[in-house]
Amino acid sequence: MNFHGGDIYNLNRELLDFSSNINPLGVPLSYRKALIDNIDDFIKYPDIKYTELRKSIAKYLGIENIDYIVPGNGAVEIIYKVVDALKIREVIIAAPTFSEYRRAAYVKGLCYEEIEVYNEKGSLMLDKFFTKLKSNSLYVICNPNNPTGTLTNVEKLSSFAKQLYELDSYLLVDEAFIEFTDEYPNNSTVSKLYEHPNVIVVRAATKFFGMPGIRLGYGISFNEDLISAMKNRLEPWNINTSGVIAECIFRDQDYISRSREWISKERGWLYNELKGIRGLSTYPTSANFFLIKILKDNFDGEKFKEMMIKKDILIRTSEGFTHLSPFHIRVAIKNRKSNERLILALKDCVDI
Repeated sequence: MNFHGGDIYNLNRELLDFSSNINPLGVPLSYRKALIDNIDDFIKYPDIKYTELRKSIAKYLGIENIDYIVPGNGAVEIIYKVVDALKIREVIIAAPTFSEYRRAAYVKGLCYEEIEVYNEKGSLMLDKFFTKLKSNSLYVICNPNNPTGTLTNVEKLSSFAKQLYELDSYLLVDEAFIEFTDEYPNNSTVSKLYEHPNVIVVRAATKFFGMPGIRLGYGISFNEDLISAMKNRLEPWNINTSGVIAECIFRDQDYISRSREWISKERGWLYNELKGIRGLSTYPTSANFFLIKILKDNFDGEKFKEMMIKKDILIRTSEGFTHLSPFHIRVAIKNRKSNERLILALKDCVDI
């Protein structure tokens, strides 16, 4: 079963969606213009090798060789292809986290284990992973992690990757939310890929650029055999023309700058407001969302969600996340006006 935010279609009302972690600046103007300017491209098949798209991503990342990049129909497709391409026995996942890692292992028929490595403060305890070092396995870490917002030091991940290499094991680092962090790009594992042929980084182009509907993600690895195996498993034309045209977003410095300015300001403001609400405990975050624990015994996350829907706001419960209690919820960071509505609604619900 799929557990994700953004499920607004089964509710017959207009809702302010705090359940999905999308840039509130929305679709970049550069993409809107490119879509109109290139509308005639829809009468042709897209380039099956996605050369221009990969060139744009490579320049954005500072990578010289475009052959190290595999575009996908969202980051989820890349995750599934990595699991399918590797000759491994097991998938070991840092939890609580995104549910599709374990589902990808399940679909492949692999054993998987989710290890609770995030403590009550949301900090990552990598030593718990160190006690589970195994050969011929894939280790998965989301950085920053969804739903805790935890950012793990890139040097620690690099050291971990070296240990895994000695065991013929691999490390997948999901950086779907890395561009929202203050330290980006210095905290990205992309900068360490040349040292680690057993590491692949997965990105979701549509989280930071505010357009998940086009389904565009990509994987990066300097392991040519892995890249080749992934490409051989992709369906032809797995990205349509609307995704190909999105190569322009990686050059949109105005949008990138405004987005980073927004998240830096709103994350601090919203965290201070959330900390002031009695009855809620808010985890610090490096991403564009907050994990919150309800401290009242008279309702859990599902009840809280229903109460918030009555106030025309949709939040994310802990459903689908292992190692979280029913009292955990997650909310995205949006623009100031929306964030103010969220705070008022949360206070009203807690006071009931």
